[in-house]
Amino acid sequence: MKTTVTVELSQKSLEDAKRLIQSYIDNYEKGICDSVRLATEAMYNKVLQKCYENGIHNHTDAIHWDYDEGTRTGKVWTNDYVLMFNEMGTGVVGRENPHPMLGDWKYDVNQHGEKGWWYPTDSPMGIMGKDGVARMWTKGLPSRRMFYDAYCEIVDEIGDYVEVQLQKNVGNLYSKGSD
Repeated sequence: MKTTVTVELSQKSLEDAKRLIQSYIDNYEKGICDSVRLATEAMYNKVLQKCYENGIHNHTDAIHWDYDEGTRTGKVWTNDYVLMFNEMGTGVVGRENPHPMLGDWKYDVNQHGEKGWWYPTDSPMGIMGKDGVARMWTKGLPSRRMFYDAYCEIVDEIGDYVEVQLQKNVGNLYSKGSD
């Protein structure tokens, strides 16, 4: 988009040009803020969708999104361990199907290996232990990558969010005199 603004050498014309430039700057900044906020909300919705696709329904209320207008940053996050374990994977199953961004995440930390481990459960499908507590057996979980995969999709789409919001906020300012 190329825009031509004609300015005369008069106080009024210079003031009008100054207001026009300031309007452009304000609308440009608003477009950037709006695009980051909308992309953050879209990523949040993608994370929820990925959870549902992986059969994770009970913990989605622990997924949150924030947008900080002061820093112009958005984040999608959780502190829920069930979601974190599903994201990263656990045990030997997780080690065989790891998360692409491991960081310092460790699989099979207690070295249970192929024999897996038993854990307490409220499920009627568990096996009752001598202590009266139902238990289930597992070798772990594969990485389900709900947050990571949503992030990869948003990275591919972020330019579209920015383009739409800038066009919406800046594009209509200069209908006269545009080339």
